[in-house]
Amino acid sequence: MQVKGKNAFLKGTISISISVIITKILGVLFKVPLSYVLGDNGMGYFNSAYAIYGFFYILCTAGVPKSMMLVLSEQRMARGGAQGDACVLKYSLRLFGKIGLISTLFNIICAPMLARMIGNPGAMLSLLAVAPSIFFVSLSGVLRGYLNSNENLTVIAVSQLTEATLKLGIGLAFSYIGVRIGATVSVIAALAIMGITLGSIGSFAYMYIDAFYCKKKDNMEQRCNFECALIRKRLIKNAFPIALGTSLLNISATLDLVIIIRQLVKNGATELYANSIYGNYTTLAIPMFNLVIAVLAPIATSYMPKLSEHSLRGERDRFLYTLNQLLYVTLIISIPAALSFYFYSFDLLDILFSSQSSAVGAELLACLSLGLCFLSLLTVVNTALESQGRIKATVLSLLLGCIVKLVSSYFLIGKSTFGILGAPIGTVLSYGLSLSVSLIFLEITGYRTRVVVKMLLLLSIGYVSFALPYRFIYATAQMGGAFLSMALSIAVSILMYLVGIGVYFLALRTKCQNAQKTSFRIS
Repeated sequence: MQVKGKNAFLKGTISISISVIITKILGVLFKVPLSYVLGDNGMGYFNSAYAIYGFFYILCTAGVPKSMMLVLSEQRMARGGAQGDACVLKYSLRLFGKIGLISTLFNIICAPMLARMIGNPGAMLSLLAVAPSIFFVSLSGVLRGYLNSNENLTVIAVSQLTEATLKLGIGLAFSYIGVRIGATVSVIAALAIMGITLGSIGSFAYMYIDAFYCKKKDNMEQRCNFECALIRKRLIKNAFPIALGTSLLNISATLDLVIIIRQLVKNGATELYANSIYGNYTTLAIPMFNLVIAVLAPIATSYMPKLSEHSLRGERDRFLYTLNQLLYVTLIISIPAALSFYFYSFDLLDILFSSQSSAVGAELLACLSLGLCFLSLLTVVNTALESQGRIKATVLSLLLGCIVKLVSSYFLIGKSTFGILGAPIGTVLSYGLSLSVSLIFLEITGYRTRVVVKMLLLLSIGYVSFALPYRFIYATAQMGGAFLSMALSIAVSILMYLVGIGVYFLALRTKCQNAQKTSFRIS
């Protein structure tokens, strides 16, 4: 398959970004009515199963697309073309299909034990309902890496929309059926989470049809017999460290699941209250936080083939230019999102959820927003390290962050002065440490991106742009109520932010032009 041009890549990147936004909107449309059906207690069952599912989801899929991209880049560099792509696809499906199947069987067999282990026995049925999806998302990870390497991002975008639509339609339909027949809350939660399983099947089927057509079109099966051992070795060498690193990045959700409920109960809270506060945190604060990361992560991943190609060719200037471009895009999007969550956390949550639940989740979201820039930059920096083959560096940085998350959350949640706030504080600390370690490894390679300077400059512009309208518009305006005041204040803040960013880049461009003129005169 011929790799497409820049226009196709740009269109694909835009399409996948739009699909992620729509997917997250559909996710909100799924969880908001579901929260009213299940309540905080039922959402505790739902999210308990979803957190364990998410851990295995990342374990089976996170490293697979990136590993596929790295192996395909190496194959194309060695051959001068896309010959052998179908061979990589064939053995990847076999390898990771087996891993996904083992993970699915493990979750089915051990569902009662896992439910007891997390201190939430009512989540057992939800664990059983979501287990089969792990097999299909494992195979989907292979297909995403294959399609991404060929810059066929539109297919990935459509598959994500297919999955989200099926999850929304089937999940809500099943949950309402459960209500109509008078099922218990734990059974309704299990019926709702079955939408995720059926959605993953639909997404895999769509991508497989497209990839199977492309594989037949390329007609490269005859090469597989000569390279199967090498391909298998490279896939395992790349995929498992990347999967481990990304699992460590997302393991905070699993750590929260284990720590929050147990520590709150240990502090004297009832199991029902601990499950409800956990349900609030994971239904309100976490999804809002992950919304921005979900938009930025596919963009960073889509740049990986280009970064890998520049790294393999030794094109340091092009690598650094592409990386800086990605860093600026990440910061420009993540900073206003973080500041919106910080200043308007209650108002944003109150649009979708009840005022009582929003009052609890607002403080958690405001605290969690401080780590949004850290995590978004960490995603970009680790993608750059992985494209260079420095996968162990990303694993180490994320492992250290995970340890900080475990220790800090455990002690902070255990203190009555912090309570549930210990969870977002520990998350922010872990992302900050992981980013610092990853930046050190990137600096060692000689790529001086000045990430901290860029973040502080843009964050300063953003804070001024949001603080002034918040104080003089939102806090004083009475017309139209809090919602219109918030909307007007955010609109003015974003406008001021864009103007400030424009002035910053204009000054940066002028500085570069003056430096070039000075260099020309000296030469």
